[in-house]
Amino acid sequence: MEQYLREELDQVTIHTGDIIIDHLTGYVGVILNRIRRVDMIIDDVYFWEIKWTSNFAGKEERQRSRTQQECIDISGYLEEDTLKLSILIGAVELYSTSTCDDKDKK
Repeated sequence: MEQYLREELDQVTIHTGDIIIDHLTGYVGVILNRIRRVDMIIDDVYFWEIKWTSNFAGKEERQRSRTQQECIDISGYLEEDTLKLSILIGAVELYSTSTCDDKDKK
């Protein structure tokens, strides 16, 4: 990854309790906790556990049939750099909480 992109990703701060909106699916989620996994190639990999709410898509999306809406499967975990990149490009919107523990920062 280029140094510039890494610097941009490092400036995005995510905390437990933050709220995110996935503009691609219309889901709203609450960040529950950060999980560390060890990878053989890149060493430490971090994931955020997210509790997703119902789909709050626009009027056109709500009018689609229930079968079509059930095709969207959204996971309860997002890899940290993927989430940060999604925030940077605007696919996901982050609403940060003001009182957070430093241990949750990254």
